[in-house]
Amino acid sequence: MKAFENKIVVLTGASSGIGYSLLNYFVKEGARVYGSSRNERELTTESKQECNFELLDLADELNVEKYVKTILQKENRIDILINNAGVAHNLALVEEIDSKMLNSVVRDNLLPTFNMMKYTIPIMKKNNSGTIINISSRAGRRAVPKLSAYTAAKFAVRGLTESVAKEVQDTGIKCISISPAGVNTGMRAMVFGQEDAENQQDTSRINEVISRILSGNLEVSNGSDIVIIKDKEPIIRVPEI
Repeated sequence: MKAFENKIVVLTGASSGIGYSLLNYFVKEGARVYGSSRNERELTTESKQECNFELLDLADELNVEKYVKTILQKENRIDILINNAGVAHNLALVEEIDSKMLNSVVRDNLLPTFNMMKYTIPIMKKNNSGTIINISSRAGRRAVPKLSAYTAAKFAVRGLTESVAKEVQDTGIKCISISPAGVNTGMRAMVFGQEDAENQQDTSRINEVISRILSGNLEVSNGSDIVIIKDKEPIIRVPEI
C-alpha cells in the first residue's frame, strides 16, 4: 500500500519549486491531491491529469471560500493542508523597497495561508482530525538583510501558525510550520543566482521530512516549527508557552 493512499491533500503554490515537488510526491504515494497556484509554471499536462489543479489567487478570500467548498462537495473531508504559496523579492535595502513591493510580498505570503486555514479548519473540526503544514522559511526565524519584506512576511507566517495551533488545541488538528534553509528552486535562483541555488538542498529533502512528520516517524508537537538544513537532521523548535 502506498504511504498516503486515498488521503485528501490540499496544496497551494503547487506549480513550481517545493510545491511542485510535493505535488508529484503525494500523487505518487496515492493521495488525492488538490493543487492550486496563480500560474502553471513547471506544471506538465501529465501532472494536471494526475491531480485536481486550479489556477487561483488565494489572497482573494472569495476565491478561497468557493475553492474549499468545491473540494468539500467532492470529498467531504480534508486530511492534509499544505500552505506553500509565497513569493520573494529581489535583494534591496529597506529604503529601496516601495509600498507596492511591500504590499505584494506580504499579501502573497500571508493572505493565502490565512485564508486557506480560515475555510479548512471548520471542515477538519467536524472530522476531529487534520494536519496543517505552513511552509515558512529559515528567513522567518533568522532575519536576512536586503530581504526585509520577505523576512517580515515569513515571520508573520510563523506567528500565525503558533496562534492557530493554540486555537485548535484539543480538536484533533495539528498545525505546524516548516522553515527550510536554502532550497534549489527557481525562486532561490531569482534572488541569489543560479550557482547559489544549485548548491542548496534539493526539494526532495522537504518531501522526505514532511512525509516523516505525517507518518509519525518524526514526532512533532502542535505549534512546532521544523527547520530543515542541508545534510543535517531536522531541528524541531517547540513554541514558548
